[in-house]
Amino acid sequence: MGTANKSVKQPEVQLIANAVVTDGAGRVLLTRYGDEDEPWWLPGSQLHAYEHPDEALRRALDGLLPPGAGGALHHVESFRGRRGWHVMFNYVVRVDAPLAGDDGQWFAADALPRFAHGPWEAGVVAKALGG
Repeated sequence: MGTANKSVKQPEVQLIANAVVTDGAGRVLLTRYGDEDEPWWLPGSQLHAYEHPDEALRRALDGLLPPGAGGALHHVESFRGRRGWHVMFNYVVRVDAPLAGDDGQWFAADALPRFAHGPWEAGVVAKALGG
């Protein structure tokens, strides 16, 4: 068993739950967290201390989807981000009705807009939808 290098500072860790919300017609629900010039995001939320990713996902989807709409965890990924280490819990949520509040908009999965994190979100969508 190795010893830890005590001089290495541990990175900040961000735990985030995201959703690829699809309506079964090849569309994906995206959201913005600012004005109309802002790039698009997958609906999601950073986890609060000791919060389960399922709960963070429910918070993120509140107001975008009907109450009780939930999804299944599709995959987990981790990587170095700009602000430390990211652990992403990526869910797939399938809904029958193309509902969205004022904060969401539907896009064809093969014609996605500019994302906040460049190609990362498009990769998550492709993986979640089997592409």
